[in-house]
Amino acid sequence: MTSIVFVVMAFMEVPMHVVCYRDSDLSSTQRQRIARYRHRVFVEMLGWPLPANREGSEQDEFDTAPSLHVIATDDDARIVGYARLRPTTEPYLLAVHFASLLNGHSAPCDPHTWEISRYAAINLVDPASGCHTDVGKAVLRAAIVQARARGAERLVCCTSVAIERVALRWGFRMQRLGPPARHAADLIVAAGIEFDARTLEALAPKTKAFLDPFHSEAVPTASAAQPAEELAVRRLPQRQAAATFPITA
Repeated sequence: MTSIVFVVMAFMEVPMHVVCYRDSDLSSTQRQRIARYRHRVFVEMLGWPLPANREGSEQDEFDTAPSLHVIATDDDARIVGYARLRPTTEPYLLAVHFASLLNGHSAPCDPHTWEISRYAAINLVDPASGCHTDVGKAVLRAAIVQARARGAERLVCCTSVAIERVALRWGFRMQRLGPPARHAADLIVAAGIEFDARTLEALAPKTKAFLDPFHSEAVPTASAAQPAEELAVRRLPQRQAAATFPITA
């Protein structure tokens, strides 16, 4: 198998690679690195009451097939962004643990609807600096490409109201599935992201030099045993404001 990779070159000359793996293709080392990144972000930094072990790893019952894992790494193979995708035809986080956010409606169970969860774009080497907005967009863009390739027309998620506002500023269509509710220190809400023209335009690369994955005919995923294929490169603006994006539960 080949892999689709988005390569983002930051002004400090550190390449960014965004790759998607099937859960069944993750090596034990990759799985542990993901679990430790998620623990640092969601448990240690955000204080969310998530299942974790003594070794500082965060995994749950949805880290199984047919989940997909979108992983962004820097040139030293350090994870700087992540998202998990899962079809709603299987048990998933929003339906199992946050159904109360749906205002009495049934959780989506539809091959055209996938869930995105554990979405974050935080540089753990320097957490206070966060990451460029482009990192968060690149991870989300890759997630949409992968979901669309499998027949999805929308994503659902559980997110904070603060990040909901960021998403709306990005310009894509995000619709609430119910009223917000308090969870730990956050006000959270269930939301859907439609893959319409507005969303795709908001997430599209801004330069011709960057391959537009939304118009790719084939969007394969990576194998743990096969090197990543680099498809495109672009540069981030040198003075773009940094932001931190722990976006979904």
